[in-house]
Formats: sequence, C-alpha cells, structure tokens
Amino acid sequence: MEGVIEGFFGKTADGKKSRIPALQDKLQSLSGLILAVFMLCHMIFTGTIIFGKEAFNGVVSFAEPFGIHQITNFIAFVIFIIFLIHAFLAMRKFPANYKAYLAFKAHKIRMKHCDTTLWWFQFLSGFLLFFFASAHLIAIIFGEKIDANLSIARFHQLHIFYILLLIVTVTHASIGTYRLYIKWISIDGVKKEEMISKRHKFKKLNFLIWGCFLAFSIVADIIWLIR
Repeated sequence: MEGVIEGFFGKTADGKKSRIPALQDKLQSLSGLILAVFMLCHMIFTGTIIFGKEAFNGVVSFAEPFGIHQITNFIAFVIFIIFLIHAFLAMRKFPANYKAYLAFKAHKIRMKHCDTTLWWFQFLSGFLLFFFASAHLIAIIFGEKIDANLSIARFHQLHIFYILLLIVTVTHASIGTYRLYIKWISIDGVKKEEMISKRHKFKKLNFLIWGCFLAFSIVADIIWLIR
C-alpha cells in the first residue's frame, strides 16, 4: 500500500518527497536513448545490403568474430531486456483506464498542441512496438546464424511486418529523441524566447535526421525485396 501511495502522490508514507519518480524518469530516458542509438546502428547495418550481399555479410563477420553467431543472440537479449525496462517505465504515463483515456483525448482536442499530439503518436507507436519489436527480438534471440541469404528469405516472407515495424519504430524513436531534448536540455540557462527557438531548430533537425534514415531504410527494403 505504501508503494501505491508513494507512486500516486510522489511522497513517502512519512510525508517526505520521494526520489523514485525522478529515478524512474532518468531510467526511462536513458533506456530510450540507448534503444534509439541502437536503432540508428541497426538501420545502418541492414542498409549495407544496398552495396551487395558481400557488404552485408562482411558487417556480420565483423560483429561476430571467429563466426561466433551467439554474439548476435546475446546482444538481442540485452536489447530485449532494456526494451522491457523502457516499456515498463513508460507504462506509468499511459492512461490508467478508459475514463483517463477520454479525459486525455478531450484535452488533446481542445489544446491542439503539437507536442501533446506528438506524445499521443508516441503512445500509440509504443503500444504497437511492445508486440512488434518483442516478436522480432525474440526471433533473433533464438534464431540461427544470420547471413544475407537467410535475411533475404525472411524479408520476402515477412516484408509487410518488417516495413510496418520500421515505420512504427522510427515514429516512436524520432518523437522520443525530441522529447528527451525538451525534458533534459532545452530549458537549461535560457530565456523563454531562446528556449522556443532552440526547440524549433532541434525539432526540424531531429525529424530531418530520422527522415533521412527512414528513406535510406526504405531504399534498403526495396533492395531486400528484389534480391
């Protein structure tokens, strides 16, 4: 019961301000940043198919020295654990019930605030990722050694799933990195006008970068399909 009270009011049973919500926010932000960086690296890795099967297999060989393919399984397992931690921490901010959902929806419609709408898209994409990304990571954790031919065969069988996963992941990660900037950087030591200007500049740069990576990955997906 004390844990419930502390989580709801942000204070311990003896009335002291709890540090747990702040710690949870930091862990959520850190885990999200790790996953976003991993996603960028993953997009670059899978995109090497543009330069041919040899380039893709060369990256696999570099990541799996001496042919130890279990390294990939282990990395996928670590990312899966970080993913679950991030999802668990993010669930704290989801609407707790249908009534809370309706209240937020009404608030979003009345406010017509860009960042509020972005959070809503992040919520929806995060919900989908819990199922999509989990399925993909589990397949990698228990999968066999990866090479270009195996990856091509998988993509031909599940290309719709992979394309949807790509779009949902980029949507979630791009909004997430923008919100990380707002939460931890944008208000540091600046006036309101400067803060707003910095936010707009970062928003454009952030979504431009993610948009370029998305376009690169879509081109790579087309290559995967025609191989």
